[in-house]
Amino acid sequence: MYFNKIRMHPIMIPIIIYLIATAQLAHYSIIFGSLLIHELGHIAVAKWTGLKMTSCTILPYGGEIKIKNLHLAPTHHQWLIAIAGPLATAVLYLVAQPFQFPGQAFFNEVQLTILALNLIPILPLDGGQALKAILSKRYHETLLALSISVSTLLILVTFEKLHLALIFTFIVFQNIRSWQYRKYEEAFYKIVTKQLTLP
Repeated sequence: MYFNKIRMHPIMIPIIIYLIATAQLAHYSIIFGSLLIHELGHIAVAKWTGLKMTSCTILPYGGEIKIKNLHLAPTHHQWLIAIAGPLATAVLYLVAQPFQFPGQAFFNEVQLTILALNLIPILPLDGGQALKAILSKRYHETLLALSISVSTLLILVTFEKLHLALIFTFIVFQNIRSWQYRKYEEAFYKIVTKQLTLP
């Protein structure tokens, strides 16, 4: 069962505390439910391609899914998995439009924010993952470096909207960590690939 592999990142705790303290539990439910559906889009397509999810961590912009041997999957499968989250969010938004319900304006804002964020072509967002899937491996370090630069710039651009600035700050730190460990990750993938291709 996939649901027992879904976790919430500690960065979500202050957001939840704030929403509870300001009596905005309905808003919390909309945010969490929207992020969960976004991630279920990735999970469903990963399962369809025959890949196995090992963990899913809910983050403010979506989530971080660990999929076993994703780097060995065909390029089009990697690309489909990356765009499945934004597609799930877009479908959720469109399906809800014919209906009228309390909190609809906030619901729409959440969906459009999640969608817009994840279409930005920087790592680790879905737009960046989709771009990474179609790029040659020799450009992956360049994409990571550009992701650090662009997300840093976006902190300055969104400074007046604190929640967005905090999200991009978190993304910068994620990318810096990925940059620091990129050589170890590459070596690990080479070892795994070699083991899987041994007769």
